[in-house]
Amino acid sequence: MGVQQEQSPVTVADADLFAAFYQAEYSSAVRLTRALGVSTAASEDVVQEAFVRVHERFCALDNPGGYLRTVIVNLCRDWHRRQGRERRHLAAVVLVPPVSLGARELLDVLARLPYRWRTVLVLRYWADWSEREIATALGCRPGTVKTLAARGLGRLRKELSP
Repeated sequence: MGVQQEQSPVTVADADLFAAFYQAEYSSAVRLTRALGVSTAASEDVVQEAFVRVHERFCALDNPGGYLRTVIVNLCRDWHRRQGRERRHLAAVVLVPPVSLGARELLDVLARLPYRWRTVLVLRYWADWSEREIATALGCRPGTVKTLAARGLGRLRKELSP
């Protein structure tokens, strides 16, 4: 049998730091999940799961905000995979939140892009992440991020041009 290591008890200060981190990051985390195409109903669940995963490692993290966003990107990818499987099996109805006509058209085109293209565009132009941050979150090289962005922008231009 393996030797179990005792986990150090969580101190009140650690709990207070995490509570402050949660309060500071929650709204932007929900907005990020929505921008990555997760439904309104599921975005809060994804964010809660992300915070649970961050909480498990919070004391050991050098950059909990960066780790949170990486976890969110991965959980959003998992959510999209599940949705694809469900659509294939159930032909689910998708509810689109009310937005302006121009924004709705952009969101519709974004939704049709492959997941990695959409993720790169949202993280780069909506969340203002650097290519290096996106590459880390997606587990690829910065050059791949540039290629994905170029392809995604090309498709957006093509689909949105009159």
